[in-house]
Amino acid sequence: MLNNYLKIALRTLLRFKGFAIINLFGLSLGLTAGVLIMIFVADELSFDKFHVNRGRIYRVLTQFYTPENGAGDTGSEGNAWPVGDVLRRDFPEVESVVYMRNASFLLINHDDKRLRQSIQFASPEFLTMFTFPLVKGNPSTALNDPYSIVISEDMEKKFFNGQDALNKTMTLNDTLHFVVSGVMKNIPSNSHIQLDMVASFATFESMFPDFSYEDGWGNINMRNYVMLKEGADPKLFAAKAFNIYNDRAADMLKDWGVKSNVIFEPLTETYLQARSSNSIGPLGSLDRLYLVSGIAVFVIILACINFVNLATARSVYRAKEVGLRKVSGSSKAGLMRQFLTESFVLTILSFAIAMFLTWLSLPLFNELMQKNYTLGSFFSVKIIAGLVLLLLLIGTLAGLYPAVVMSSMNAVEVLKGRMQSSGKGVQLRRTLVIFQFAISSILATGTLIVLDQLDYMQKQKLGFDKDNIIVVNLARAKPAHEDSRAVFKQQVEDLAIVDKITFNNALPGVPGWDGQVAYPEGRSGKDAVSVEYMAVDAEYVPTMGLEVLYGRNFDIRRTTDMDNGLVLNETAANLMGWSPESAIGKKIESPSGYPAGEVIGVVKDYHNAGLQQKINPLVMDFNPNSSYMYAIRYKAADTKQLIGTLQDLWKEHFPGYDFNYFFLDDKFNEQYKSEEKLARVFAMFATLTVVIAAIGLLGLVSFMVVARTKEIGVRKVLGAGVFNIVRLLSKEFIILVTIANVVAIPVAWYFANEWLSGFAFRMQISPLLFVWTLAVAVGLTLITVGYQTIRAALVNPVNSLRYE
Repeated sequence: MLNNYLKIALRTLLRFKGFAIINLFGLSLGLTAGVLIMIFVADELSFDKFHVNRGRIYRVLTQFYTPENGAGDTGSEGNAWPVGDVLRRDFPEVESVVYMRNASFLLINHDDKRLRQSIQFASPEFLTMFTFPLVKGNPSTALNDPYSIVISEDMEKKFFNGQDALNKTMTLNDTLHFVVSGVMKNIPSNSHIQLDMVASFATFESMFPDFSYEDGWGNINMRNYVMLKEGADPKLFAAKAFNIYNDRAADMLKDWGVKSNVIFEPLTETYLQARSSNSIGPLGSLDRLYLVSGIAVFVIILACINFVNLATARSVYRAKEVGLRKVSGSSKAGLMRQFLTESFVLTILSFAIAMFLTWLSLPLFNELMQKNYTLGSFFSVKIIAGLVLLLLLIGTLAGLYPAVVMSSMNAVEVLKGRMQSSGKGVQLRRTLVIFQFAISSILATGTLIVLDQLDYMQKQKLGFDKDNIIVVNLARAKPAHEDSRAVFKQQVEDLAIVDKITFNNALPGVPGWDGQVAYPEGRSGKDAVSVEYMAVDAEYVPTMGLEVLYGRNFDIRRTTDMDNGLVLNETAANLMGWSPESAIGKKIESPSGYPAGEVIGVVKDYHNAGLQQKINPLVMDFNPNSSYMYAIRYKAADTKQLIGTLQDLWKEHFPGYDFNYFFLDDKFNEQYKSEEKLARVFAMFATLTVVIAAIGLLGLVSFMVVARTKEIGVRKVLGAGVFNIVRLLSKEFIILVTIANVVAIPVAWYFANEWLSGFAFRMQISPLLFVWTLAVAVGLTLITVGYQTIRAALVNPVNSLRYE
């Protein structure tokens, strides 16, 4: 029986080639979107799930907040030095604690070069808490000793030419000799911890003897993970440990004018639901996962709607076939099985096309989602099971309604030639078309709004001049001679192409030391504020094109400016309770010494970060010793020549170190990558839904033209012209598309406002956006409907009146 169903299904597809091709195209687009998103969702949900102890591991975060504002749900990944030791020592629920600290400043000596890799200091528990298996070495002892290091398999190939690296020596930072105590498997891509090498934390203790597990509550720069014992209640533990800071460092916090606590983030939530940044690997977004998944579901639904519309349109052609089958004894259930078989055959053929389209679109999808998927990504039990389920779902969704409709036809009425469309069926098809175009309009409007907000942010006056500035990064580069930095700067400044040069530790798009505690003069007690500290020189303000509102910039002829001067922005002055004018001469203290001094100038507010954020309170301090970047403003000329000249000077003064540079405008615009990616996602899916909706419209037009063939003939005999007939047939669809856009407008407006509310500086939604969307939708409708209706209107009325 199944063999017979398959034969009939294939013959039917060959007989109605046009319908089959359109259906295959629509379904394959829906399946392609479904397959790609399925891989993406499966990958996103798999992060950190490979760790054996994943259910007991938590990332430790620190929160600082003022008593007035209260504690929120976010924190910093940095913790005070003693926090991990307190958790390990004073809480019986804790099985082990990991200490981690960035070690990427350790440059690797290799072939007369200094190479930067992703390196972290980590305590011995790192290799036993996490499932990062060693292929060589003992995980229990590999990170015990000072100057021992564990490297990945890729690093073994890179630095040891594929030879056994165990117990071999590596030289870092010219003078530090590390023994390779282990080789670990390359860390999977679905880990929020990404690194190439792990140096023992005992090395950090040896290199920085000031480090203490008991003191250093003000040094918030350690990363900790904690693993609880089996059976420990994480909620009770989190409640007990919440006040670690307030219980042990109350005096310090009181001086700072803040409160603090620790929160514990489950390892399995860190990637998608992080409450803090992640400086050692990637972070995903649960909102983005929901958004992409939701859109993909709509794309699949729209593809199924197309099948329904086209199948019911084709039912006019197959009415007599159904009638004859019923007269010959076919049951309703048998007919339903036949039509569902046709649906599944189409779905399977569409899936084959979808796999080809998936292969073609993988590079674009990888670029869009910043992934590295291959066809091998499909070969997993979960993905294969998901694909089978997707095929069954689409085949059933697409074929069930047409199967019910066609198997329910009255055989006698059909064979007498009286088969007509039911009013309910027509209304359903109209509703489906409205639904399709509403979804397409929402996505199209969303794309325009994201692009407009991106354009708004990029065209706003920033308060500084970001063009024609190249930044050279000296971080960790050792000068050849004591005066190399000064000579390098002077030689660059002497170049004819160079206008100005400044040495600093922060730039727009590159933050300084955020969260620095400052005590402004005139505030009661130790009423602290939090500011961003910037180490600059006297050339920073003119090089960046900042406007000094009151006071002056740093003057190298005044020793007090060099030793004690501070320059604020307007926001910092206001935060400290001063007007920009009255701030001049006021003093600022800080427990860390940064910032501390007397205010000599106030600059006009400028956007030191993207327009997603409010303007930060900034305090600039003349402090070249804490700087590491040269920002060079150049005259419009050949930038390649400038880069070549700078590179030659670099090799002279910093031999053996990579020449790292970037353009300030590119760096600043990187802050808008998230919006750019969102715009591309919306554009891709909006295009898909528009194409699928157009196919659905084609199906409904085909049905209407077939159903009204005799009417068209009669109207032509009575004198109706082609234009009148086209207008008559197109009118209904213009109305449907207009209704769809009217439905879409409030939905799109609501979600757009929700999204825009996350921006400190945002555009205002223009009604013209919705007008443009409607105009495009109507234009597409006229093109789609026009071809079919004009062709029907041009048919000889004699042939139309003979039509059955």
